[in-house]
Amino acid sequence: MKYQCLIVDDEPIAQQILESYISQIDSLHIAGKCSNAFEALNVLHQEHIDILFLDIKMPSLSGLEMLKTLQNPPKVILTTAFSEFGAESYEYGITDYLLKPIPFERFLKAVNKIVMPKNTNLEKEENDEKLSSDPTFIFFKADKKIHKYYFSEILFIEGSGNYVKIHTKNDKPLMVLDKLIELYDKLPQKNFIRVHKSFIVNVSHIQKIEGNMLKIQDKSIPISATYKQKLEGLINDNS
Repeated sequence: MKYQCLIVDDEPIAQQILESYISQIDSLHIAGKCSNAFEALNVLHQEHIDILFLDIKMPSLSGLEMLKTLQNPPKVILTTAFSEFGAESYEYGITDYLLKPIPFERFLKAVNKIVMPKNTNLEKEENDEKLSSDPTFIFFKADKKIHKYYFSEILFIEGSGNYVKIHTKNDKPLMVLDKLIELYDKLPQKNFIRVHKSFIVNVSHIQKIEGNMLKIQDKSIPISATYKQKLEGLINDNS
C-alpha cells in the first residue's frame, strides 16, 4: 500500500525537503504540493489523501484554521518553525508536530506512527501490535536508500567504529552509518541485548550458548563477562 501524501507549505525550500524525505520511503507517495490552505482544500475535496504535511503559518488561512474546516481530515503531521503552537495543535487530533529545520530521523519517527506493518505471515506481530503502540520494525538509511526491517528479521548487529552491520535471515549484511551504542537505544530491549562491545543479538534467534560463545545460524558470537549475567537473566525471563 502506498500512502498518498499532500505537502502544504508556502516555503518552496520546505516543500523540497519534505518531498526529498517522502521520496526515500517506498510506502509513501507524493500526491500533490500546495503553497496555501485554499489550494490544499481543493485537493482534499477532489482526491484521497492519507497523510497531510501541513505548515501552520501561511497567508490568509493558517494550517490550524484550515483544520477547523475539515470534517474528516487525513492523518496530519504539522510542520512549523514556531514551537509555541505545540500544545494547541494536539487539540486538533494531529499525529505529530515537527519543528523546522526537520531532521530526517525526526521525520521518520513521525511517519512511523502512521505507517504500520500489514503482513499476514507475521500473525504474532499483528497481535502484539493490537495490544501495543510499539512499532515492530525499524528504518535504516544506507546506500542512498531507506531500508525497512522487521525486528523479527534481524539476527544480530555487529559494530565497527562509526558503522554497524545488520545481519538478517536472508539478505546480505547491510552496512549503516551508526554507532552500536546509539542503535541499541532504538531497539526493543525485550528482544535485543548487547552481549559484547561489538555485538547486539536478537534473543529469539539464539540457537545455543556454550561457555562464552553463542550461536546464531552459522555465526559464533562472543559473550563478554560484562554482559553475560544480563543475557542469562533475559533468557530466564523468556523461558
